[in-house]
Amino acid sequence: MAIFEFTESDKALIKNAVSEAEKATSGEIVPYFVNSSDNYEETNLRVALYFALIALGLAGVLSYSWSLPFVITPLEVVVFTITLSAIGYLISRFVDPMRKWLTPSETMMERVQQRALTAFLSEEIFHTENRTGIIILVSHFEHMVEVLGDSGINAKVDQKDWQHVVDVILNGIKAGKPAEGIAEGVKKCGELLVAAGVDKPAGNPNELSDDIRLG
Repeated sequence: MAIFEFTESDKALIKNAVSEAEKATSGEIVPYFVNSSDNYEETNLRVALYFALIALGLAGVLSYSWSLPFVITPLEVVVFTITLSAIGYLISRFVDPMRKWLTPSETMMERVQQRALTAFLSEEIFHTENRTGIIILVSHFEHMVEVLGDSGINAKVDQKDWQHVVDVILNGIKAGKPAEGIAEGVKKCGELLVAAGVDKPAGNPNELSDDIRLG
């Protein structure tokens, strides 16, 4: 799988964006990046099965039509089938476009949502005084973004309103600039919180780190 790695300047860019966005709101924005939300092993195994069926079908057709210049034994058919199956598995395992093409979008969306919920709990984003934590999970392989707000945020911001944040980040990913996209998405998130009335009371501390989390 293609791995995206953030440089120190990328991390600083995102951290500064979070700091700036939180100046006018009590929302605690936590950007969280993963290269993939799952390894989609079931897809790899399904491709291996497809290749095995192709191998069996090919061996059967060629044998039945007498197209082979030699006789093949059952053992050779088994070896051929296993070899082609292994090739299919490895192609799916290491060729991202193939695995992504063969994985249903609904499955990827479900895994990204599950990853966001797991990260929300593991990073203790719920651990703020007024339940104003927000996670922006960016999953690079799927080109998907999930935004989850705690109860104090959800009382003022509807889930569908996060689509503006999602769109900005996805544009950055598609342009090959995930760091810039995340920074712009964080900025948009801050603007949305201010517009929704998630104000910053006097003396409100910075309760969660501004650094990007890498899963």
